Amino acid sequence: MRTSVFSTFVRYCRDLKNGFSSLTRALAASIPYLFNVNPNSLRKEVTEQYPDPVSSKTVDDLPPRTRGLLVNDIRQCIGCHECEKICPVKCIHIESERLIETQKEWVSVFDIDHSKCVFCGLCVEICPPNSLTHSKRYEGATPSKASLIESFGRGDAPRRGEFP
Repeated sequence: MRTSVFSTFVRYCRDLKNGFSSLTRALAASIPYLFNVNPNSLRKEVTEQYPDPVSSKTVDDLPPRTRGLLVNDIRQCIGCHECEKICPVKCIHIESERLIETQKEWVSVFDIDHSKCVFCGLCVEICPPNSLTHSKRYEGATPSKASLIESFGRGDAPRRGEFP
């Protein structure tokens, strides 16, 4: 089916009008900056400074069930590796060994890679002694990815006669 010249011309005029309208709105937004005119006098400011000294959240302002960065109380940790097994992104790495004298697990390495963590809370739910919890700390921004790995391990296991 052939389109008429008139309908093609109408579509061309409509597209030309839309393009001109778009160009006008873009120039209206950018010209004040070009001539160093204060844009705040023309429109409301939408950029919020961080941290905002007036409305920034404190730990007390957060909901009670906030899932912040993970924290492990290594004194309660029994080295069962359940949190490491259930983690869907494998952000927890544990190394432990059984002490000969006490027959208890010594957790020498307990590393959490916060850059991988998705804050799902599965590890916290499955932890038998409840040593792994979510803290209220939620700001983990850092310039290096390596500083997002947090270690909670006890270090090398004590040998015979060296118990703390």
